[in-house]
Amino acid sequence: MALDGQSLLQLATVTIGLGLVWANLWRALVFLTPSATTFEIEDGSPDAPVPGWLEETHGALLGLGFAPVGSWLERRRAGPTRTAWGYVNEAHRTFALVADSPLVRRGGSPLTPPEPRLEREGPAARVTFFTVSASNGFLLSSNFRRPGATVPARHLCAGLPNAAPERLFRAHLRRVAELGVSAGTFSLDGLLTHLRDWNATVGRAELQRQHGVGLLWTLGGLGMVASPLVGRFWGAI
Repeated sequence: MALDGQSLLQLATVTIGLGLVWANLWRALVFLTPSATTFEIEDGSPDAPVPGWLEETHGALLGLGFAPVGSWLERRRAGPTRTAWGYVNEAHRTFALVADSPLVRRGGSPLTPPEPRLEREGPAARVTFFTVSASNGFLLSSNFRRPGATVPARHLCAGLPNAAPERLFRAHLRRVAELGVSAGTFSLDGLLTHLRDWNATVGRAELQRQHGVGLLWTLGGLGMVASPLVGRFWGAI
């Protein structure tokens, strides 16, 4: 059966709307439930192999006194998964996180939604130095842009795009005193516990800043899907 012009327009509107929902629903879920991101240990061995793109950064972190503690998967509801590697420096009571950029599409499935622009930018090895205070404050220093806001003694974050690990670590250590007495459990389990705490507390605002646009696109896509149905309903009355 041939479709008239109005029906074709409605079909195109619904198709575009579904595409927007598919690409952005996971970001809307992160915005609404930041603490729902799960961290699953992939290889809890200090000898976990590192890929070629990580070797240079791995060597630099070892030279700065960090010891590897293994890798984990960072899973988002209905979205892409990231593989990350953790390091600890007990002398300076600091963690280092290194993740791939962009987000890894597990299994190479073409049905995995794309990552946002902020995740596509930056160096191949995304490095973050992470310090926790005894009062549950957090200091994060990354070699990529961060959208987070500073809350004195609670959440200190900064991005030095493309900074070498040595320079980034020096900048990080200069700010530790602002955080207060540093603490932490220096193991892979401890690191993931601190990351979950960050997601559930002061990190919520940063995640929501990053993924707020995804929520708007999702709502817009749902509106595009619903509008032809609403139009047909009112037209039938």
